[in-house]
Amino acid sequence: MTIKEFAKICGVSVATVSRVFNEPEKVKEETRERILRIAKEYNYTPHSVAKSLREKRTGIYALTVMSTVERVFEDSYVSKFLRGAVKYFSEHGLKLVVDVLTSGDVRAYYTKLVKSRLIDGVILMDLKDDDERVELLKYYGFPFVCVGRNNKNDFVYVDSDGYLGGRQAGEHFLELGVGSVIFIGGDPNLPFERDRRKGFSDALEGSGISIVYEYAFYEERNVRDILETYVGRIEGIFCTSDVMAYAALRFCERNGLDVPIVGFDNILLSEIAGITTVDQHIELVGEKAAEKLHKVSLGEPVGSEIIVTELVVRSTKRFMLRKARA
Repeated sequence: MTIKEFAKICGVSVATVSRVFNEPEKVKEETRERILRIAKEYNYTPHSVAKSLREKRTGIYALTVMSTVERVFEDSYVSKFLRGAVKYFSEHGLKLVVDVLTSGDVRAYYTKLVKSRLIDGVILMDLKDDDERVELLKYYGFPFVCVGRNNKNDFVYVDSDGYLGGRQAGEHFLELGVGSVIFIGGDPNLPFERDRRKGFSDALEGSGISIVYEYAFYEERNVRDILETYVGRIEGIFCTSDVMAYAALRFCERNGLDVPIVGFDNILLSEIAGITTVDQHIELVGEKAAEKLHKVSLGEPVGSEIIVTELVVRSTKRFMLRKARA
């Protein structure tokens, strides 16, 4: 189908269709969404984009993160992930660039990325349900791999087993014999947070252990404020990131509280602080994501993969010994 034929179906000019695919920010959102919806129905892809993607390779791939620059470089999860991804790319004579989108038109950003012809594929992080980035990249036929899953999972992904990790944390609190525990999550809108909560609650179901659910959005201050509310009412703390678990540890130390704390990630911070945590093998996830993206860009068949998590017992060991002596 030519662009002229497609424009006629949409009831707009050829220029409008061209702007939707090349300069989407210049088209009204309502018109843009309607044209993209029709394009999906008719399986219409701009010929110039598809042709350029087939013909040109740069050997460069991108990791794009929906966050602030400061958080990316402070986040030890991203550091460990990059270690694994760079390992694969460097061993195969390839390059990886990191880019951050803090705010703005997501669709326009990724359209520009595809049109730039600077990269051969992209790794997506911070996946959400019905993620518009996924739909856009699928539409263009542009190679991508996701870190994580969502409500569709109709794409290639690498993910740690968040449900299993949450369950392992819950089972550990069963071992410790606590009577009450607080679950402190990050962002409840992220699919992996739901998986961790579900695994945790399933592990404790029917145990008689009371659970309180709160969300701190990965902010130390929020963790502190939440715990202030529950001082003296909880016997255990589970945080869905090591950064939040460390904030909980600092709070407990300052307030003379001695309760078991479990984190999630197994980054260097948890090792230094001696925090019991769920290891989601971040470096392996990074290496696998890089490998799969490379193969996708070459047109090779690739399947998704879920990495098994592992509980790493550190500071909570003394509570286990205390229980054994009782």
